[in-house]
Amino acid sequence: MRIEPYRVLFPIGVAYGLIGALLWLVHATGHFPYPGLLHRAIMIKGFELSFVVGFLLTAIPGFLHAQKCHPVELALATVFVLGFGTLALARQVAAAEACFILTVLLLAVAALRRLARASQPPPVEFLFVGLGLVLGLAGGIGTLADAAGWRPEPVPGFGLRMASLGMVLSMVLGVGGLLVPTFTGVRQPLLIANVGGPHERAGRRVFFGSIAALFLLAFALESLGQRIAGALLRAAAATPVLLLVWKLQRPSARNDLFSATLRGAGWCVLTGLWLAALSPVHTLAAYHVIFIGGFGLLTLGIATRVVVAHGGHGMEWEPRVLTPWAAGAVVLALAARFAGEFVPDQYVVLLGVSGALWSAGWLLWAARALPLIVAGRRARIAPQPPVAPG
Repeated sequence: MRIEPYRVLFPIGVAYGLIGALLWLVHATGHFPYPGLLHRAIMIKGFELSFVVGFLLTAIPGFLHAQKCHPVELALATVFVLGFGTLALARQVAAAEACFILTVLLLAVAALRRLARASQPPPVEFLFVGLGLVLGLAGGIGTLADAAGWRPEPVPGFGLRMASLGMVLSMVLGVGGLLVPTFTGVRQPLLIANVGGPHERAGRRVFFGSIAALFLLAFALESLGQRIAGALLRAAAATPVLLLVWKLQRPSARNDLFSATLRGAGWCVLTGLWLAALSPVHTLAAYHVIFIGGFGLLTLGIATRVVVAHGGHGMEWEPRVLTPWAAGAVVLALAARFAGEFVPDQYVVLLGVSGALWSAGWLLWAARALPLIVAGRRARIAPQPPVAPG
């Protein structure tokens, strides 16, 4: 029996999320040096990538009506993902980047193999999955070359930015455009106003192709030192996707925490992108609105749906896995991290508080999700009545 990839990679992602966040708590107590670069690498190339790979290796066969993930693919993905974190924590940056590159290449090969045999073309939104893989691969190669002393990055941290604001953001926008309006019950979820319906591919190709070109141009500008111009272009490119495709401004048919989490993630991405563009002095705070509020909440929501739906559990399990306590802790983690930028005397303390709150949120989620992940499809767990808080 084949194990679905999310059952292996989601728990690894949770572990990375805890490690990356708790680095700040340990630093705040004075027991660990400033973990800035290590924290960012673990959160993007460990936490986020584990969930991205787990989701795509699980979902791509369904999107393309193709072969499910092969055990060898899952084994290699697991080795590469674990190798990255182990080597990054050991400060072996070049070797860790090699594992990251291998992970991205594995995902690209897995997608291309199924695409070549697909009975029908994938949704046009999958252009952003391809764009994300290209940006992630380019960023990983750039960081590897810099760490190995072969060639310096054009600007410090450029490779990691291509992974976070390139690879992850591209996939969030593209896959989110397919899932968020559908999952939240927006009317005509796959219709893009003045572009085309779900099966009208010509207009969608022009629309998404233009957005992808703007994303590439934004990184080209940043590589030349034009950081503000790049941020403005990125925000301008993402806005029509979030408003026209995600339909954030449209009312949702679902008035529940799951829908609010997905839509809140979209608003965090939109707000963070424009804050970074219009207030460069607060760029770091803006990025954390994107990363904690946007990527974090979206990962929490989509992972919940994957665990419940792909595990064969009834939808009544969704509010039991994604609780207000888990989502609320992540929102509070964002608030503490954002406050740290404006209270310099308490900066390290607030970063530690943010890391603790983030960890609490994901531990609360994992406590509900892991039993379902372990149970899989064969041993369904009888639902229990929700327990009142306190």
